[in-house]
Amino acid sequence: MRIHAPEFTGATAWLNTDRPLTIRELRGQVVLLDFWTYCCVNCMHVLPVLRDLEQRHAQDPLVVIGVHSAKFDGEKGAERVLSAMRRYGVSHPVVVDSEMLIWSAYAVRSWPTLVIIRPDGTLAAVAPGEPDPAMLESFVQKQLDEARAAGTLAAKFPLPHAQAAAEGPLSYPGKVACGDGRTFVADSGHHRVLVLDDKGAVLDCIGSGLRGLREGSFGECALDDPQGLCVSDGALFIADARTHTVLRADLAARTLSRVAGTGELGRAPLNSKTNALTTSLLSPWYVVAHGKDLLIALAGSHQLALISGGFVEPLAGDGREAQLDGIGTQAALAQPSGLSLQGEILYVADSESSGVRALDLRTCELSSLAGGPGLFDFGDKLGAIEPSMLQHPLAVAVTAQGLVVADTYNDKLKRFSKDGTRLEAFGPEGLAQPAGLCVLPSGELLVADTNNHRVLLLSADGRGFVQLQMTGAPQPQRGVAVRPVAPATTSAAGWFTAMVEPPAGMGLGVGDVRIALELTAPPGFELSQGTPWTATIEVSRRSDLLQVTPELSKGEAQGGERQVVVLYANASHAVDIESELIVTVRAVACDAIDHQSCWPVQNSFRLPLRLLVNGQSEVRFPLPLEVPK
Repeated sequence: MRIHAPEFTGATAWLNTDRPLTIRELRGQVVLLDFWTYCCVNCMHVLPVLRDLEQRHAQDPLVVIGVHSAKFDGEKGAERVLSAMRRYGVSHPVVVDSEMLIWSAYAVRSWPTLVIIRPDGTLAAVAPGEPDPAMLESFVQKQLDEARAAGTLAAKFPLPHAQAAAEGPLSYPGKVACGDGRTFVADSGHHRVLVLDDKGAVLDCIGSGLRGLREGSFGECALDDPQGLCVSDGALFIADARTHTVLRADLAARTLSRVAGTGELGRAPLNSKTNALTTSLLSPWYVVAHGKDLLIALAGSHQLALISGGFVEPLAGDGREAQLDGIGTQAALAQPSGLSLQGEILYVADSESSGVRALDLRTCELSSLAGGPGLFDFGDKLGAIEPSMLQHPLAVAVTAQGLVVADTYNDKLKRFSKDGTRLEAFGPEGLAQPAGLCVLPSGELLVADTNNHRVLLLSADGRGFVQLQMTGAPQPQRGVAVRPVAPATTSAAGWFTAMVEPPAGMGLGVGDVRIALELTAPPGFELSQGTPWTATIEVSRRSDLLQVTPELSKGEAQGGERQVVVLYANASHAVDIESELIVTVRAVACDAIDHQSCWPVQNSFRLPLRLLVNGQSEVRFPLPLEVPK
C-alpha cells in the first residue's frame, strides 16, 4: 500500500517563496524534502549535492523543498534560518518547522533526512543520512522515468528565485586571524580571504569570489566557505570548509596551493597516518600552527588531526559524535569548530555538545571544561561551571584574563575565570552569532560578528569596542569557478528499502546490550550456504548514548532463508529516549529451487530504537531483503 505524503501542517514561516506551498498543488512533480537544521555539518554536506541535482534537472518537474526543523533554540527564528540560507546559497523554498510538527508527521528522527515524494503524492523513500550522489541521482531519475511512462508528470512547477540581500564589503565573515602586523578575515559568504592593515585597509584579496577549488594566483584562485585561518612562516593557512581542504597562501608570491585534502568530501573518519594530499577530509573548520606542524579541527568527522611532513593523522576522536573524554581516538568530539593553542594545550569549541574541550598534546588526553552531558543539553548561564551553560559555541581564544568563548547561538561572548571554575559575562551586547576570535599582541580581541557582517575590535577587558572600518575591498565576482561533474549513475534499488519498527514495548536497557538483525530472503529465494554478507551500522541518532561494536560485520551465510547477525553495544542513557540505526546489508540471494541463479542484494533500513531505563538486554529486528527487479 502506498502512503500519501502529509501536508505541511504546522509551518511557522515559508522562505524563498512568495506564498506557502502544498503537497496537493505539487501533484505531477517529483518532490524532494530535505529535513535539515543549519548547525548540522552533515546537513551542510547535503546542500551542495541538492544544488547540483537541481541544476541538472532544471527543466524537469522536480521540486526541492527544505524543511528546517531546528535542533537548538537559537536556530528557530525565521530570520536566522534565512541568514543561514543566504550564507550557504540555498535558493529553493524552505518551510520553517519550528515546533517540529512536519518532522513528526513524516516520522523523521535524525538530521539530515531526505524524503522523496512521487508525482501521485505518495512516499517513494525516506532516507536518513548523507546521500550518495550517484544513488540519489539514479533514484530521482527512476521516479521521473516511471512517472513519464505512466503519464503522471505535469509541467515544471514555477518557483520564484531567491532574492539576494544587499551586502557590504563582508558577507558572513566566519573567522579572523592576525600575524606579521596584518589582519586576515575569512569573508566566508564571498568565498575569499581579505588581508588588511591595522587601519582596516585591504592590502590583498585571496580568491575572486567565484565558488569552488582552484589553486594558483590570488586573483585566479577559488575557495568555498573559507573558515579557520592561521599565520606561520610567512604563509597563511586556510581551512576551506566546503572544498574539504587545508590550503597554503604564500603571502609573498601571492599563490594558493593545497596542503591537505583532495577537494572531495571524505566518506570515513581518519583512522591512521596517511598522505595528506591524497586523503579526503570532512569539513576542516579550523587550523592552528604548532611549530612546523598544523593542527586541524575536522568538524565533519568529529576529530582533531595533525598535519606533519606531508602526512595527516588523527589526534583525538574516533568519528563518533559525542562528548566523551579519554586518550586520543578513545575519546569523542561533536563537530569541533574553533581552536586556540596555549603552549601544549589545545582548546576546542565543541559546537554540537555546546561545550569547550582541552587536548593535552603531550599525552593526547582530551578533557571537558564545559558542556554536555549530551548533545541535546544546552543553555545560557553564567556562574560556577555546570551543564548546559552554552549554545553551539564556534570559537575560543586564550587571553591573559582567561579563556574567551564565542557562545554563538546565544549571540554572546563569555569568559572563563582564570581558574576555569566559572563563566563570566564578557563583551558587548548586540552580537549576531559571533563565530571567530583572535587575540592581538596588545591584548585586544578581533571578533567576527558573523550575522552582522562585520569585524569588531574589543578592548582587553571587553568593555569597549569599535567596528573595524574596512576600505578598498574589491567587488566579489559571482558564480562557480569549476563546474561540478555529474555523478555516475548506479542502481537505485535498495535505497532505504524499509523502516523496521521493533516489537511494541521493547527497547534496549542500560549497559552492555545486543542488537539482533534477522536477515530474511524474499519468498522463493535463499541465502545459500557460503555466500558472503556484510552489515554496516551507523547510529544516526544519539550516538552519544549508544555505541555499537563492531560497526562493520561480515561473514558467510549458513544456508536457508534466514541469517541472524548479532551486534554488541553499550548504552548509557539515564532516561527513556529515542535513538535510531541505519543498517546497510549486502548479501547474495539465490533461487531456492535451482540454487544457481543468484543476485547481489544491497538494502538499507531505518531502525527506530528505543533506549529504555528498564529495557531489555537484546532487541531483535526482522530485516526482509528485497531483490532488485
